[in-house]
Amino acid sequence: MKYTVHIYPIVRVTFSDVEANSQEEAMKKAEDGADFHETFDRLAVNVEYAEDIDCFHVDEENDPEYARSVWYDKHNKPL
Repeated sequence: MKYTVHIYPIVRVTFSDVEANSQEEAMKKAEDGADFHETFDRLAVNVEYAEDIDCFHVDEENDPEYARSVWYDKHNKPL
C-alpha cells in the first residue's frame, strides 16, 4: 500500500531590525513583508505555504534579559 502524507511543520522565520512604534506594528510589518509562498516554493518540490501562522514572538532591541519579549497568538493577542 502507498500513501501520500502531508506534514504541517511549524517553522520560525526571523525578521531582525524591524523599525516600528510598537510590537504590534512590528508584527504587522514583518508579516506584510514576508512572501512565504515564494520562499517555500523555492525550497523543494512538493513544498508550499499552508497559509497559517501559529504565533509570534517579539523581542525588543537593547533588552538582553528579554524582559520585554512577548508571545502573541496568530490574531496578535498576547499569550
